[in-house]
Amino acid sequence: MTTHLTPASPTHLAPSYATPAWLLRGLTNEPGVLSLYAGRLRLVTGEGVVFDAPLGAIERLAFPWYEGAAGLRVTVGGRRHRVSLHRPRGSALPPARLMGQDVEPVIGAGRSDADRGVTVHSVLQGRGAGRVWRTLLQV
Repeated sequence: MTTHLTPASPTHLAPSYATPAWLLRGLTNEPGVLSLYAGRLRLVTGEGVVFDAPLGAIERLAFPWYEGAAGLRVTVGGRRHRVSLHRPRGSALPPARLMGQDVEPVIGAGRSDADRGVTVHSVLQGRGAGRVWRTLLQV
């Protein structure tokens, strides 16, 4: 039996790839999730949607050499966004609700980041995610 995907099927609507990401804004770094789904690139933070655009509407997309594949620059609608794929020092983790969890657990004494179910991206993990993003976005 063959299952055919339709636009209404949950599998079709699910992100094809998503990773934690941090929107870099000078001295502050806003945690969020970068995702690619149905031909659209989207960055969502705790404050809301930063950008959500079809790949054809992205004016510029670059992975600067000095980021070591762990960061990218995206220009959408005339606005340039700097995105890190690894957790910058001192930055918060993305909210659990953005990571596909319904309820953000309370962090108590003795609980680690792994207990939250959120993958903390080191620089090496960020570079690995960047290589996948480069392949998916064909940059």
